[in-house]
Amino acid sequence: MKRIPRLLCLTTLCLAAFGHADRLPNIVLLIGDDHGYPYFGFMGDTNVVTPSMDALAAGGVTFSAGHTTAPYCRPSLRTLITGLHPIEYQLRLNERVEAQRAGSDWERMSPRDQAIWTTVHKANGMASFDTLPKLLAAKGYVSWQGGKWWENSYRNGHFDEGMTEGWDMSLYGTDAFFHELMGSAGNELVRETMEPAYDFIDRHAERPMFLWFGPMLPHVPLDAPYRYRKYYADMDLSESARMYYANITWWDEGVGNLMDHIESRGLLEDTLFIYLSDNGYEQDADVEYVTDSEVPSPELASGGWTGKGALYDLSVRTPIVFYWKDRLAASFNETSLVSSLDIVPTILDIAGVEVPQDLRGHSLKPLLEGQRTSSERTELIGYSDNRRSRVAMGERAEGYYVRTHRWHFWWYAGTDDMRLYDVTVDPRGRRDLSAARPDLVEGFKRRIEAWKAEMGMPEAIPIYE
Repeated sequence: MKRIPRLLCLTTLCLAAFGHADRLPNIVLLIGDDHGYPYFGFMGDTNVVTPSMDALAAGGVTFSAGHTTAPYCRPSLRTLITGLHPIEYQLRLNERVEAQRAGSDWERMSPRDQAIWTTVHKANGMASFDTLPKLLAAKGYVSWQGGKWWENSYRNGHFDEGMTEGWDMSLYGTDAFFHELMGSAGNELVRETMEPAYDFIDRHAERPMFLWFGPMLPHVPLDAPYRYRKYYADMDLSESARMYYANITWWDEGVGNLMDHIESRGLLEDTLFIYLSDNGYEQDADVEYVTDSEVPSPELASGGWTGKGALYDLSVRTPIVFYWKDRLAASFNETSLVSSLDIVPTILDIAGVEVPQDLRGHSLKPLLEGQRTSSERTELIGYSDNRRSRVAMGERAEGYYVRTHRWHFWWYAGTDDMRLYDVTVDPRGRRDLSAARPDLVEGFKRRIEAWKAEMGMPEAIPIYE
């Protein structure tokens, strides 16, 4: 696989970045939506056109073995805003919502009103958490939300401004309400406009800013305009690959336009960009998901069966890129197991904010400075309450995975279905070794059970609600 050159991180340069900047850095969190980890030029793909992301990776610190905390969006995004694992978030949220329900007129409500009450209160529950914008505000940061946002109004995340003002509850029960759930007007970012982001930057150029940049791309609908489709028109690709890759290039141009605007205001050297995807995705160049049926296939909506919604490495893996012009020495880290749990602690550490003791993630600042530490992970353990099926949104399940430097093991406890892969020689998970290595299987199951106890999770719980 072709990769950008591996460069040694110059520790003195990196330390100067964090210790002698004239101002706290602006922080832009770039969140890909359903962007599978292989589909970037800098990750070795020779088809997809991603010049902006390739530039970030070429000049930044890239962790190619990053992972998210869930194989689909809402629980994954909750980690990025709170630093909590989806299980921790959901357990705390459930307690708070139950307390509110006890003081309501719950018993007098109709089933429909109960469903509406629950939907709204679970989203509004975000306001009771110490979110990243709330913690950064103590250092004078002003914050903005654009793109995907499942928690009703941006105000619930303690953003100062945002595109998602709140849900139109008159649409509840209709197909259109799903668009409201995903972020309402926030979903117009990049697809229809960049002006809200530009306006925010222009009005707050003198203050440190935090931007949540999460456009609904390359997520469906796969409807990129011709200016992005043209790159793939004459390539030897399946039709669904052309559509998905064009959406990726659409996303990439949005990133480039944002960087251009920040540079035009003289702020590029004062801005730290952090990229990762919310979950994985599978759409290889020669695989076709377009059919003659008028009903879209689950694959066209969610990609292949080892990507989004599953438990393979392709389901949860994402490159994590940090770019800070002239402040970070470029490097390509293929070995460190880093998690989206690390994003909040890293941002807080760089901004000089005390990291809450209850966060499980680690600040990546030492790695960004070129220091290897004894505290680096040897494994990642994850959970999903969902499993891919012919139903578009999947089916409820109790699934776990363990990822080490060599092995990826997944297991659905309810059916005892499992797979074991050696990712050093089989990164896409095509050869199951679970029957050949029962010793490893039993060891990984024990680790999962211990992890569940550590998380305070006596039984399977939904993490989407």
